[in-house]
Amino acid sequence: MTKARALHKRYVLFEYEGKHIDENTLKPLLYAEALKFFGELGLSYAALKLVSFDGKSGIIRCERDYNDKVLGFLALLSSLDGSDARFRALRSSGTLKGLGSTVESIQLK
Repeated sequence: MTKARALHKRYVLFEYEGKHIDENTLKPLLYAEALKFFGELGLSYAALKLVSFDGKSGIIRCERDYNDKVLGFLALLSSLDGSDARFRALRSSGTLKGLGSTVESIQLK
């Protein structure tokens, strides 16, 4: 039996434009859209996780190999729950510290 490899993480800092929404509401809506986009197998490989969200910007963690696909997913996402929404990826990094000073304003868990 081979050992499972460790998750190679990438963090994507994004900006949200749309109807005011909180983190607890955004999380299931975002995962539902990601499931439609990636499918069950693709979503499990992407290891998508909403790390934090403050109403205007947030951070998503994903598998390093799926970073480009997650950036494409965010760019193509145009609505959430029937209302217009836009996600704009600002930066991507292997560490939270690498995202820069804008991360300080977002409350991390």
